[in-house]
Amino acid sequence: MLTSQTYTIAMLSYSGAGLLSLLLIHRFWLAPLSPVYRRMLMGLLVPLLLTPVMPGPEAHSLAPALIVALFNAAFLDGWSSASNAVAVLLVSSMTCLVLAALSLWFFPVKGAVLRRGRSSDSPSAGVQSNNSQSTPHRDIS
Repeated sequence: MLTSQTYTIAMLSYSGAGLLSLLLIHRFWLAPLSPVYRRMLMGLLVPLLLTPVMPGPEAHSLAPALIVALFNAAFLDGWSSASNAVAVLLVSSMTCLVLAALSLWFFPVKGAVLRRGRSSDSPSAGVQSNNSQSTPHRDIS
């Protein structure tokens, strides 16, 4: 049986491993995707890897909800024993997806802002000057 100190170390280790895996997934697997898709997928992956839940009604400790859902469904009574963990996962996933969507609203993707700002700089975007002596445009980025 785990003591309170070893339980704390185990949960901190699991959380650290989850955060490290999220960082690596974001950096390497999701890098080719657009920032909008990347942010929404991270909104799904964060709760799947980090949400804790009580493994059973008599339990006094927390465990990762994805592991509890899978193991209870596979090795115990099936859906009836896994339904609590699945419900917690669904609520946390929906919450994180809403937060990811709101983050797109409050913190827009910088690439989309730059593309909008640069579209007026292209020659086909508007009125062209006939002055051949004009100074070249300096890109700030």
